[in-house]
Amino acid sequence: MERQEQSLTWFNNMKAPMAGAFSGCVTRAITQPLDCSKVRLQLQVEPVSSSVVGARYTGTIQTLFSIFRDEGVYGLWKGHIPAQLLSVFYGLGQFAAYDQLNRAGRHIKILNEHSDTRHFLCGGIAGAVGNTVSTPFDVVRTRIIAQDHGRGYTSMREGLRMIFVNEGIRGLFRGLGPSVMQVAPLTAIQFWSYNVVIETMMDYTNSDHPTPHLILFAGAIGGIVSKTAVYPLDLCKKRLQIQKFQTARTTYGEHFVCKGLFDCLTRTVAKEGYRGGLFKGLWPSVIKSGIATGLHFFMYEELLSILVRVQV
Repeated sequence: MERQEQSLTWFNNMKAPMAGAFSGCVTRAITQPLDCSKVRLQLQVEPVSSSVVGARYTGTIQTLFSIFRDEGVYGLWKGHIPAQLLSVFYGLGQFAAYDQLNRAGRHIKILNEHSDTRHFLCGGIAGAVGNTVSTPFDVVRTRIIAQDHGRGYTSMREGLRMIFVNEGIRGLFRGLGPSVMQVAPLTAIQFWSYNVVIETMMDYTNSDHPTPHLILFAGAIGGIVSKTAVYPLDLCKKRLQIQKFQTARTTYGEHFVCKGLFDCLTRTVAKEGYRGGLFKGLWPSVIKSGIATGLHFFMYEELLSILVRVQV
């Protein structure tokens, strides 16, 4: 009897993480080409302009077509396996932490009375947790997308092994600082704006439950707002993740070299400008984030509602 109760408790606690992980896998598969385009643009030192000599990529659509022309369909889904594991581990960590923290927050008077603050704080901590456990897969994914065709790592497993052998644990967690600095406010803003839109529209329509269309719309708004707010940190994270990887990417123009977050920010602004540097690749990132976050929240809510009805 005790074992059955423990099994039931475990399953109930795992409903949110399972829904988060599965929805993350599906949205990642759909939006991977936009993510690939975003990473290539972020790592390009040359201005994103067709009038500049040496600029391999000149815009979102051109980048997608260029990758398809040079590398085929595979190129658009390059790094997809580590990206999927990134989504699984991030989704598990994020939604498990958010679900538990949100429940605990309701027992704290000030957080129970101010739901917006609770969503913001819980979302930020949950994002940091999910990001930390998934960072090694993010580093491998970025490098596989960034490397020349036929060079670098032949698989995710080899990538993880080579990074650990050549660069140690630090290599597997390259860019973790700006990544956590980015993802904590990103997730906080994401959950906050998502819940604000949901609650505002429900009050306006006098409804008790959000419709699937409202969940999709609120998620998209949350993704767009949050990604735009912290985008420069995302760009720096990607550039830090390819440090000491220059021998595997020699056909993409100048290789960006930096020593840390502050150095990356100052070098990027000095060489490429504020808007042209720190917000390089913003459009595919915002489009991808809007679609992915909208679908993620939509599928998460739908899957969670199904799992809630399942009895073990």
